[in-house]
Amino acid sequence: MQIKYMACFILLGVVSISACKCNRQHPPTGEAGAVYIYEFEKGAPLSADNTKKLIADFLGNQPTTDLFVSKEDNIAYFVSPADVNTTLEQDLNNGNIAFSKLTQAYLGDLKPQLPSGQDAVRIGEKFLKEKGLFPKNAGELKLVHTGGVRAQTAKGPIIDKMVTLTYARVVDSMQVIGAGSKIVVNIGDKGDVVGLIRRWRELNTGGRKEVKAEEMISQEEATALAKRQIAQEFGEKAGYDFKEIRKSYYDNNGGILQPVYVFETVVTLRSQDKIQIPPVSYLCVIPLLKQSPEPLNLTKTDPRAKELIKNIDRAGIDTSDRKNLRNKD
Repeated sequence: MQIKYMACFILLGVVSISACKCNRQHPPTGEAGAVYIYEFEKGAPLSADNTKKLIADFLGNQPTTDLFVSKEDNIAYFVSPADVNTTLEQDLNNGNIAFSKLTQAYLGDLKPQLPSGQDAVRIGEKFLKEKGLFPKNAGELKLVHTGGVRAQTAKGPIIDKMVTLTYARVVDSMQVIGAGSKIVVNIGDKGDVVGLIRRWRELNTGGRKEVKAEEMISQEEATALAKRQIAQEFGEKAGYDFKEIRKSYYDNNGGILQPVYVFETVVTLRSQDKIQIPPVSYLCVIPLLKQSPEPLNLTKTDPRAKELIKNIDRAGIDTSDRKNLRNKD
């Protein structure tokens, strides 16, 4: 399973009052089941000293004089002076981390000895546990994709460079979407973990609040909003097909986890010059709560969320030379 909601972060806009023409529509699904508002547990305040410890733990002995903390968003950034492909980032607001310790060899002719998919899962989960990064509630962690990265030089063979494990979060039997609640582990030569993206905070499950019927919009209302949203983003003449309508939870890296309606949609665009345009997969997200205790910020593109999605698509790699690297599904 691949992550397919990049369009959601980029394309979601203010709902208009336009109508939308539909090719066909499947019956709504996922109406039943209680939903809740969860708060995330608050951790101890973080500082650059915490980031330095992570650098030593994940990247080894590195000079940290070049560690930079952005005053604007309170995120610490590190790039090794010895190799620009060795990096670490920590969000000091919520503890989210990402690191890569790829070497130039991975961009060259190195043919790493990679583990099988099953062994990679064992290696990745062992790493998370040893580093204290494994979720407290193991039942929330779900492996949604096992892939990898391949590279090919101009005249050389195709080489598998790493195995990538992508985990999502499941709460109340529903997968969490949004910028947070995901873990990506990149495994390279001889089972070495060469990269990680961890956006995960523990839930205060004891303090969850059930959403009452009068506090949420109906699925019928959500469907109307979704139609209008598609019309605004793709034009009134665009056709669409709701493949699935369901409730889910949304993690916007804020203070709470809240329910939303999700419309898995295929949009068909019509070109004026009769050029064939492939259908577009679009994950349309509509807030479920009439009055949310925290804005979802669906109309505001989070550059870090976009970068995370890009990283997932290319298995978490962030190097200075990506032209010969591509995903292996």
